[in-house]
Amino acid sequence: MKMDAPPAAAANATATVPIALGERSYDIRIGAGLLADPASFSGLPRAAEALIVTNPVVAPIYAQRLKDALSAHYPSVRVLELPDGEAHKDWGTLNRIFDALLGAGSDRKTVLFALGGGVVGDVTGFAAACYMRGVPFVQVPTTLLAQVDSSVGGKTAINHPLGKNMIGAFY
Repeated sequence: MKMDAPPAAAANATATVPIALGERSYDIRIGAGLLADPASFSGLPRAAEALIVTNPVVAPIYAQRLKDALSAHYPSVRVLELPDGEAHKDWGTLNRIFDALLGAGSDRKTVLFALGGGVVGDVTGFAAACYMRGVPFVQVPTTLLAQVDSSVGGKTAINHPLGKNMIGAFY
């Protein structure tokens, strides 16, 4: 049986995958150049403040671009850089996020953006689930693993010395 080759994809083609979960529904956008695409930011939660949580590997590449894009939507956009790596997926790192939120007087509408891989997504998502009993949270995954694992389905957690991902929430 002969199969035709799929059509060539456009250079900047994007796809939107809706995740239908009733009140918890959300879209996953897939494509190149999404930080520069205004459509990526339609439907963001309204708030006076956004906090981008990232790490020293990702921050120099994407943090300023995301901050610039979000500045059109939020009067205040701050960046918090956490240490990189699985060893930092713990209470101390989680508390750094809480310290930044509490120190700035962030309210329950403050939107947390996880810019990075799985560790950043896990810790930021868990912080969003816990801070003021839940604040808006947006994943901006930058690794393949984060794109197919930690940013889909709402799994968020930190590690405990007795086990990986043992303290967390689906959020």
